[in-house]
Amino acid sequence: IPVHSFCQQKQVNSSSIKEEIIIGDHEDGKIEDGKYKCNLFDWQIEIPEGFTITSKERTKELEDKGYEAMKEHATEGKNVTRSSTTLISFEKDKYNIFSANYESLIGKKKMTFDEYKAFMFQLLEETYSGKGLKYDIAKSDLKLGKYDFNKILVHLYHPKTDALILTQEFYSSYINNHLYTAGINYQSEDLGYIMSYNFIKSFK
Repeated sequence: IPVHSFCQQKQVNSSSIKEEIIIGDHEDGKIEDGKYKCNLFDWQIEIPEGFTITSKERTKELEDKGYEAMKEHATEGKNVTRSSTTLISFEKDKYNIFSANYESLIGKKKMTFDEYKAFMFQLLEETYSGKGLKYDIAKSDLKLGKYDFNKILVHLYHPKTDALILTQEFYSSYINNHLYTAGINYQSEDLGYIMSYNFIKSFK
């Protein structure tokens, strides 16, 4: 059963996103003229001004921590697999990050989208509660372009002051027999709005 990560990622060396040249070209897509253009399905997303690209190697390294937490604290954690492709990840800093992943469902244990949504919600709840974090979590459905998405919204709070310390938004959809997931982590409400609006706009 595939799952997307929810860990934080660290900033790497910056590139000039607005240059009129191709600064990345991979089989899954390319970064060109300030946009990531996916080759796997009809999707592209702007890189917000002032954000930097997170390397896939560093992304994978830090995602492992999220999977380890799931396996340790969630009853279904053992069913989580690591076979997704990171399409793009960019960040303002290590607390304000966007990432998107794409994973084939061919040959995997078949779940309906409703089953996957329930599985993910339970997995996140058990992971956060198992780590003793103070949080709240909510889910909703929405339509982005022609695709049906599920959204899970998580707020993490300081254990002593109850101050909000991190907001996480998780989006998922079944697209062309693949699982598409996107995650947005932010401390800054302004940066969170920029990333959320930028993501939703990418499917219009």
